Amino acid sequence: MPALMVKVTNVFGDRYSGAVGEAGVFAVWKGRQYRRRYVKPANPDTTMQRAVRDSFTAAVSFWHILSSIERLVFSYLATGLVMSGFNYLVSRWQKAATSGETLPLEPIEGYKQIGSASAAENDAGLTADYDFSLGASPVQIGSLIFTKGGADPLVIDAYIDLDMGDVRIPVDIVDTHGAVGGGAPIADDDELVISYYSRGRTITRESLYKVAGALGKIPAAAAIAAALRTAWWPVDFGTATKPVKFEIYDKSGPSYFQIESLEILNIAAQSKIRFDKTKPVDALSDVDYTSYDPIDGAKLEVVKADTSFVTWRKYSETQGEIPVAQTAEDAPYDFDLSAAGYDSEIRAAQDAVLAAGHELIIMAAV
Repeated sequence: MPALMVKVTNVFGDRYSGAVGEAGVFAVWKGRQYRRRYVKPANPDTTMQRAVRDSFTAAVSFWHILSSIERLVFSYLATGLVMSGFNYLVSRWQKAATSGETLPLEPIEGYKQIGSASAAENDAGLTADYDFSLGASPVQIGSLIFTKGGADPLVIDAYIDLDMGDVRIPVDIVDTHGAVGGGAPIADDDELVISYYSRGRTITRESLYKVAGALGKIPAAAAIAAALRTAWWPVDFGTATKPVKFEIYDKSGPSYFQIESLEILNIAAQSKIRFDKTKPVDALSDVDYTSYDPIDGAKLEVVKADTSFVTWRKYSETQGEIPVAQTAEDAPYDFDLSAAGYDSEIRAAQDAVLAAGHELIIMAAV
């Protein structure tokens, strides 16, 4: 039986809306006040509805772990659909969850560093301090390596490129005290943790890697493509009062042991490095890295392969960097990088890693 509706004429000119207990519901239709019978809302609890609700909750949780760059991917994908990037992600997630398909993956993200030339650099004489300004700027992400002088006891266990919190481990960590040794062998459930600051956030002992399966080590991830990454970035350059601190959590203790780490702050004006635990003491200790001449205003446009559907469009800024992210599910992509006075860099059918990963691109002058 349909709900009954009754028009209401109010001599005082009052307007009412909403339910009055279960006596009725007041509303306005075409300027006229009316009252209808209260009908208890249906709330079926079928298996399918539970699946939809669960997938919605999971999609919202997934959205909250994404960075602003990753969220922008879904905004591009929602173009022309009259919905937000958030709604698009939820829709895609629910369709996949309810049909048994693969759920959306976290987008691949990175920086394209755009330059007109690059050079191999070497800075020596790193003694008697923790902070050093590099002789050339900006620095290619993932390129800087420290080499200790003969009398220097310092060996770096972890590098952190601050732009996106990329953590490189040059060699396997097999001891809870790091390369200096003297601790217990790395065992199951030991962890590599980091404490840092990021744009007003204070992060304490975030887990980067947990040992499992009797591996007996925290494995090397020297290449930037295999680097670990902090949950928040960019990471603030460390100071005495707000340090970046790497530690090994020894579950058998339980205890935390700080290990040697080196930060790389990459900016066009003056790139810097900071030794987080021990400063070098040998004048022959040095760092090698790649610098480049940045191009400001280069335009990067990424589209779905063989279409005109744009999935990313941004311009480089002062240090020639363009943040970019892309989803694996929407590959392949066509890639077009252009700048006034330079030959364009055009690539076809790129996967998400190639389209969005860290990369230094040197453009040739026309």
